[in-house]
Amino acid sequence: MNLKSIKVQLSIFLILFALYLSFIGKDALFLLSLGISVIAAIGVDSIIMYLKSKKIIITESSIVSGLIIGYVISSGEAWWIITLTSIFAILSKHIIKFKTRHIFNPAGFGILIAAFFLSASTEWKGANLWYIIVPFGIYFVFKIRKQEIAASYLIASFILFGVQAVIQNAQIFNILGYLNYFFIFIMLVEPMTTPLAYYGKIIFGSGAGVLIFILYLIGIKEAELAALLCLNLLTPLLNKRRG
Repeated sequence: MNLKSIKVQLSIFLILFALYLSFIGKDALFLLSLGISVIAAIGVDSIIMYLKSKKIIITESSIVSGLIIGYVISSGEAWWIITLTSIFAILSKHIIKFKTRHIFNPAGFGILIAAFFLSASTEWKGANLWYIIVPFGIYFVFKIRKQEIAASYLIASFILFGVQAVIQNAQIFNILGYLNYFFIFIMLVEPMTTPLAYYGKIIFGSGAGVLIFILYLIGIKEAELAALLCLNLLTPLLNKRRG
């Protein structure tokens, strides 16, 4: 295990955070569903890698995808739904590609497919615990050089939801308590499916913020995931921008 790998560091963080959430919430079911999603993701990915290389390989990305699914999908879902969610995620990584790079955030794709076609529900465990997620999240986004995405998303969201709060005579800074920090710092910035160019990253992040706001207004289920996958589709185009 290479501790210098950002995916390994992310995996360790997510595992420790899961243990903390399970302990304070006395929620052993969370750890069980997390284990199912991780094992399923590793299993499917390893089978595909074996068919390609004739070697048994456990990839860091499959572990991360399984962990993210375990956090987002409801622990109360049947084991087979959690398993299928991981299968959808890994298959999307290997099948839906553009110039050797997968298009969609694997975990986001798997969860959204399960939500719409299997009526799976989501929980986003610990997503509002900013005092835990934000410190690691800041480190994470700078390590993978995606700070522009997180910053532009936060600015766009704060402006849009801030205007809405003013219109509704609500406290504007209450917005900070409702932000999905897990989505912002773990899923939105996934390296392989987000732009590489500076302005592309700004367009991606701010565009996600605008689209999520619109989807919330019209009552679309799983607005964050739907917006994320829509912006993932634009990534190849945004990568053509220079600067």
